[in-house]
Amino acid sequence: MKKILLTFFIANCLLPAVAFPQGIDFIHDKSFKEILDMAKAQNKLVFMDCYTSWCGPCKRLAATVFPDSAVGEFFNSTFVNTKFDMEKGEGVDISGKYQIRAYPTLLWLDGDGNVKHKIVGGLDPTGLIQNGKKAVDPTPGILTGMKKLYADGKRDADFLNDYVNTLNASDEKYETVFAEYLTKLSSNELIDPKHTRTIFNLTKDLKSPGLSYLVKNKDYYMNLVGAEAFNKKINQIAAKAVSEAPRADDKNLFQSAMDLLKANKAADHAEQTLKLSMDYYTHMNDWVNYDKNASLYVKKYVSKNVAALNDIAWTYFLNVNDDAQLQKATKWAYTCVNTDNKYTYNLTYAYLLYKQNIYKEAERACDYAIIRAKEEGVTPSSATALKEAIKKSLEKKP
Repeated sequence: MKKILLTFFIANCLLPAVAFPQGIDFIHDKSFKEILDMAKAQNKLVFMDCYTSWCGPCKRLAATVFPDSAVGEFFNSTFVNTKFDMEKGEGVDISGKYQIRAYPTLLWLDGDGNVKHKIVGGLDPTGLIQNGKKAVDPTPGILTGMKKLYADGKRDADFLNDYVNTLNASDEKYETVFAEYLTKLSSNELIDPKHTRTIFNLTKDLKSPGLSYLVKNKDYYMNLVGAEAFNKKINQIAAKAVSEAPRADDKNLFQSAMDLLKANKAADHAEQTLKLSMDYYTHMNDWVNYDKNASLYVKKYVSKNVAALNDIAWTYFLNVNDDAQLQKATKWAYTCVNTDNKYTYNLTYAYLLYKQNIYKEAERACDYAIIRAKEEGVTPSSATALKEAIKKSLEKKP
C-alpha cells in the first residue's frame, strides 16, 4: 500500500521535492528604471511579460511556457527578464507608455526602453524562443552572412564579438569561436566594456574559456555589472555543473563547482554550497551525504523558510528509511505545521508518521489536513487516500 501511495503522490506532483528552478528567472524586486539600467550595464535586451491577474492566456504562459527548461536556458543567458501587472503599481504607467491594450503582451526593450520586438498573445516554448531570437537578430540571414565571412578568414576582434554573440542568440554552439575571440583581444580591448560584457554574458559553464578571465578580474566585473550580477553568474555556473555531474557520473565536476563557490567567497557561498550539495546527493541517491548537508542547511538557513523545510522533510519521506533520520524529518514537518498550519504541511507530517507506523497520530494529521484543504479550497484527495490506507493498516493490527 505504501508503494501505491508513493506512486500516487509522485504522479500527481502534490508536493515539490528540493530542486532548482529551470525556467525563466524573472526579476521581481527592481523598478522598471533599475531593470533598464541592468540591461544597459549587461549589454542585453529586457524581456518583459505584460500581464493582468485575470488573463487566462497569461496564466497559461506562466504555468506551462515560462518554466520550460529550454526557454529558461535561452532567456536567462540572453535577456534581463521581468514582468509587471499592467493594472498595478508601475504596470499602469508602463501600459500607457507602450499602449498595451491586450494581454499578454510580450516586449523586448533595449536599455533606453525602446521596443525592439513585440508579441501579443500566448506562445508555446518553441514559439517564444523563436521570437526571442528574432528580437536579438531581426535581420534574416545575418548569421549565414557572418558564417561565410568567418569561413573566408575574417578574424578581427570586433567581427568576432558580433559573430559569437549572434551564434549565442541563435542558440548555436559558439565555444570554439569564443576561445579564438579571446586570443584576438588586445590589452586595451580587454578593458573595453563592449568586449568584457561579451565575455561575461557568454561564460556559462566551468569549461568556458572565459571563466578564468572572470575569476582573475573579479574586481573589474564587480564594478562593471555589480556584485549581485557577478555572484549570480558564478552561482549559475556552479549550479549547471552540479546538475550535469550525476548524468556524466563525474564527481570531479561537482567538486570543481564547490571549489568555484569557495574561491568566489560571496556572502551566500556557504548556503549555496549546501543547497547544491543537497541537489547533487539527491540525484546520486546518496542519502547519507544528503542527510549531512540537509541537517546543516536546516540548522543554519531555514529558520524562517517554512516551505524549504517542508520540501526537505518531504524528500526524507520519499527516499529515506533510517529510523533516526525519519524521526528528525518528522520534527521538521511538525515545526512547519506549527509555524504555518497549511494543508501540504499537515500532509507531509501525516505521511512521515505513517511511514513509521505511527498510525493514530498520522490519522489525526490527515484529519487536520482535510480541514485545512477545505478552508484553502484544495481537493484533499491525497489526504483521504492516506487516511484509507491508515484505516486498513489499523485493521490488520492484532
